[in-house]
Amino acid sequence: MKKDIARIERLLDSLRIREKDSESRKIYAEVFDERTLKTLYRISSKGYIQALGGVVSTGKEANVFYADGIINGEKKEIAVKIYRTETSEFFKMDEYLFGDKRFDMRRISKKDMIFIWVEKEFRNLERAFDSGVNVPEPYHYLKNVLLMEFLGENEIPYPSLFEIRKYLPEITDISELYSEIKENLRLLYRKAELVHADLSEYNIIMKYDKPYFIDMGQSVLSDHPRAEEYLERDIKNLLRFFTKYRIRESFEDVLKFVRGD
Repeated sequence: MKKDIARIERLLDSLRIREKDSESRKIYAEVFDERTLKTLYRISSKGYIQALGGVVSTGKEANVFYADGIINGEKKEIAVKIYRTETSEFFKMDEYLFGDKRFDMRRISKKDMIFIWVEKEFRNLERAFDSGVNVPEPYHYLKNVLLMEFLGENEIPYPSLFEIRKYLPEITDISELYSEIKENLRLLYRKAELVHADLSEYNIIMKYDKPYFIDMGQSVLSDHPRAEEYLERDIKNLLRFFTKYRIRESFEDVLKFVRGD
């Protein structure tokens, strides 16, 4: 046990976690196993991560940390998303992974499934970003760790649509915001050929008055067997939220717009 603790401490030291951020150091030591810390070390040794900072968000399946990084020779603020290898609910991933022609799931073990999920999220973000959809730019991934653009300033993340819902009429044009989300949904479907599959006010980040889609691990290709079902659910969530702000548009009209019918 003492040897295990000593190894973890050495890994934490090598990752250059900021000394002032002792709480983050404690979370890394308690939450992530040695394999995850070694993965972080490998990423850090390639130069992507210069120093790990504080916690951006926590969840049942993944935590997101802030980091100072170098991407293509430029200093960047990075979001480091780390999936838990032991506690992630693998059974929830099945329906989004099986049926995706990009991955051969016939010989994938339950433990390896989390690595496929991270690759899938990276590739989904890449497709969306390259198609002009407002998403964080993906930088790199390895095993259960994903690096992407940090949506925030001075280590403080931008708020979600849910977090600022009460103040929306005061800070932005509601109809314009709604139209921009619809347009991004259309771009995602028509150009990136993806369906978000979990779109809601919780997964839309507001960078000033611009909406950004996040959490795209579950996103599926538009030819996925359940893609249309997921698309319809996304649109219903969008309409449910904006109905509160007197946006009136039929489900059928939005569906036609997104599909390009």
